[in-house]
Amino acid sequence: MKPFLLLVARPDSPIKADEVNSLLRYGALDEEKLVVVDLLQPLTNTPDFTQYSGVFISGSPYNYLTPLAQKSPEQVRVESQLLPLAKTLVDQDIPTLGLCYGLQILALAAGGTLTREFSEDMQPVRVSLTEAGRKDPVTGQLPETFIEYVAHAESVGEQPENMEVLASSTGCPVQLARIKSNIYGTQHHPEIDREGIAIRVKQYVGVYFTEEEHPAVLESVQSVSTEQRLITYFVQHYGV
Repeated sequence: MKPFLLLVARPDSPIKADEVNSLLRYGALDEEKLVVVDLLQPLTNTPDFTQYSGVFISGSPYNYLTPLAQKSPEQVRVESQLLPLAKTLVDQDIPTLGLCYGLQILALAAGGTLTREFSEDMQPVRVSLTEAGRKDPVTGQLPETFIEYVAHAESVGEQPENMEVLASSTGCPVQLARIKSNIYGTQHHPEIDREGIAIRVKQYVGVYFTEEEHPAVLESVQSVSTEQRLITYFVQHYGV
């Protein structure tokens, strides 16, 4: 099997490491089968996507709609490198799974827009497949409804013409989508499990809640079972 490629759009942190490990674990991939490209570093060569079974695009702390004057040099570098790559992926309909920020960049590359109307705080939500999602060869293997973690300020606004919504939730109409035939994106986080959410909650102590509130917040978000098999089914479907 050719390896998969992960385009990373976040700084080094325990969250970044957990994201990589989750893709390895739920994709049942050996380390040599996941090539990681850090987009905070200048690209010396444009990836040859034909050398990979498929592409993952990571989540990110960055928000695309942030005014340019407020963006850090690192964010500007990530966006300037990732958006052209996403346009190539869309143009060539290369098998791709974008996670949260990854979906947003793919939607932009396909001609859509982003909005802050459907932002969601860190929490588990119930996601339901649409009719198209139930018929899709990858997402159709998922349960019709399932629980996933969300945490995002931006989401898909005006949908590109070539986008099919595969799943929605009460708070966000585009939780899972396919662009063209082979490009998938999730607004939720199928890569986050109970251990992963604990890492993320710990990172936000002092930001969204106090140290004293930490145990209660952690207990609340860990009280559910989430669905990671989209990663499994994507790798199984496109691994060649």
